[in-house]
Amino acid sequence: MERPNHLKVEEKSATSKATSIAIVVAIHIAGIAGLVAALAQGALIKQLQEIKASVDTQKIPPKAPPPPPPDLVKPPPPVAIVPDFQVASAPPPPVTVAPKAPPAPPPAAAAPPPANDPLRPIGRTHTLPPYPPISVRLNEQGTTLMEVHITNEGNVDDCKVVQTSSSDRLDAAACDYVKSHWRWQPPTNKGQPVAVSTRVSVKWDLRDAK
Repeated sequence: MERPNHLKVEEKSATSKATSIAIVVAIHIAGIAGLVAALAQGALIKQLQEIKASVDTQKIPPKAPPPPPPDLVKPPPPVAIVPDFQVASAPPPPVTVAPKAPPAPPPAAAAPPPANDPLRPIGRTHTLPPYPPISVRLNEQGTTLMEVHITNEGNVDDCKVVQTSSSDRLDAAACDYVKSHWRWQPPTNKGQPVAVSTRVSVKWDLRDAK
């Protein structure tokens, strides 16, 4: 009877252990590889989802409608082009500045107002009136005192008897004659003639009637 070969049994056991270890290692490697593949596939899916999301968010703007056809504008009528002629003008004459006039002298002091002239009779007109014939026959005589008003032209426009000659006939004759014949140079006030009143007298004497 043969003896059992313990060496072969030990070799077989060693071989079995090595195989088991290899299988376990292979299983772990396969699990790890599967896990890595799964993780990689999940990251890839997530990346694809992000790309899809980014693609979906980009909206294509709508196309603008085509522009309307341009209005047909009637062309303007032809315009004749006239050449522009420029005629050279003579230069303006030099401006001469007139010398300034010397300042005006100060105004002279105002002349004093003219002196007032008095009333002056015009002697050639102061003649005696003619004697009334009836008064001559009745021997009437005397002096007629009158107040006369002289205008600014030297004429007498009013006569009043202030003192009678005792004869109304002689008084009336005296006033009428003075008004129609006697004249004066009227007085002046500031150079202007003015009207005035004065008294005059006519002496009636029969000797002057002859």
